[in-house]
Amino acid sequence: MMASMPLRPRRRDHDADEGRPGPIEGSVIRPARAHDIATIIALRALLFEAMGTAPATISDNAWQQQAARWFQLHLSDERTCIMVAEAHHVVVSCAMGQVIDRCPSPTDDTGVGGLMSNIATFPGHRRMGFSEACVEAVMDWFSTATDVETISLLATPQGQGIYERFGFEEHSFPEMRAAVPRPTPESDLD
Repeated sequence: MMASMPLRPRRRDHDADEGRPGPIEGSVIRPARAHDIATIIALRALLFEAMGTAPATISDNAWQQQAARWFQLHLSDERTCIMVAEAHHVVVSCAMGQVIDRCPSPTDDTGVGGLMSNIATFPGHRRMGFSEACVEAVMDWFSTATDVETISLLATPQGQGIYERFGFEEHSFPEMRAAVPRPTPESDLD
């Protein structure tokens, strides 16, 4: 029987729970808390808008309720790090990192990967360094609290410059997606 590879972060840095100074006076970068979930979902909606998702789809309550449930379950998950930027006690930006269990490969024999996502800032607080500070905090978490060697993310053109400053680069194999076909209730009756 193979020994299991460490897939969990080493441990959370409890001192980081207090946060760190943010990029402007009166701001702080800190781990997300339960009372931040609605704001994080609003920021997430901005991501979908930037990616061209239809406004009617973005405003649908079903995904937002499922996202709220997901965040409630994962805020205390050691494999997830959600950082927010507060400016004068108001959350204005966020970024999320996750430890992903992947099958080992010739270029990654551990199978421990990272995914960074949910990087967004409200329009009135952009170009002030909030997204970059949140990304830096998540990168620090990956570096100090996990065994992750490689982190993936999907970038909008607006965010690409920030990610490049942290060493992200375009990969030669672009992501492709396919919807999984499911039978409709009517087709079950045939």
